[in-house]
Amino acid sequence: MSEDGNPIPNWQRQDLPPTLSQRFEFESYAATRSFLDGVAKLAEAAQHYPNLSFGKTFVSVTLDADGKKLTPDIVALAQKIDALVGKAD
Repeated sequence: MSEDGNPIPNWQRQDLPPTLSQRFEFESYAATRSFLDGVAKLAEAAQHYPNLSFGKTFVSVTLDADGKKLTPDIVALAQKIDALVGKAD
């Protein structure tokens, strides 16, 4: 955990309601689509579905804790989403 209480680098933490969010930028629509497909697979496996907004070359991901505390499972999902970035380009 960083000094600002954020459990994962590059993600913005909010406490009320508890969320982690990050915007991902891509070089092409194909890379964006690949990333979205990967996020969908991870969400299914985790049974935790992020809020997504996206355009041609970006995706904004918000993971919420349904009004509860951010759990290690949510942090792990954020880390797995981060790992997709290298595969999406």
